Amino acid sequence: MGRKAQENRKNNEMDGFFQEIRVRLKANSLNREAKIPGLFLDRDGVIVEEVHYLSRVADVRLQTGAAELIKGVRQAGAPVAVVTNQAGIARGYFTWDDYLAVERENDVQLHAEGTEVDGVIACPFHPQHTPDWNDEKARWRKPGPAMVEWMAEALAVDLSRSWMVGDNASDIGAAKAAGLQGAVHVGTGHGAEFRDKALALAGDGFEVLTAADMPEVGALLLPKYQP
Repeated sequence: MGRKAQENRKNNEMDGFFQEIRVRLKANSLNREAKIPGLFLDRDGVIVEEVHYLSRVADVRLQTGAAELIKGVRQAGAPVAVVTNQAGIARGYFTWDDYLAVERENDVQLHAEGTEVDGVIACPFHPQHTPDWNDEKARWRKPGPAMVEWMAEALAVDLSRSWMVGDNASDIGAAKAAGLQGAVHVGTGHGAEFRDKALALAGDGFEVLTAADMPEVGALLLPKYQP
């Protein structure tokens, strides 16, 4: 299947409730045929500092070391994708416009550090606040694997050689469910609360590493992406 046909099929897959998922892709990240390792990142508490239901541009602050990790992985030739649950939308705490404003500010701050991400996918679903919650919708909300799988296909990523970074056990669960090589559970954000649950997901060929902060994540992961 050609790249244009793949893009059309992906757009068609977003019909129905999939239109509630928001995706941004960097155009020149789509021109890859051979699958390569990629890096998947949670957003809140990982790329940006944790703010309870982040929705204001003024509250966007990059985590120390996040831009350096993204830059290093991309310089090694691997794509970086952000995979984020945004249940504040289902709960009515903020709107998609608020979310997009935060995303734009995140882009601005990453560009100021000389880097960017190749794609962002966001899921607003929540089992108690999304109408007609079902198993299919559950696959899109982490720890379901659908956001990781969709982005991996869009960016031609080999899941079996890829890693996730997250502060919540749901991030690590999504990585395992999608078939990633492993994940790093970072102590920033909600990390302290979910460390034990994250570590319990290791096994069956899936690695779970731990790091106190994003510079430590970089020390662990950047060597894995070198040729």
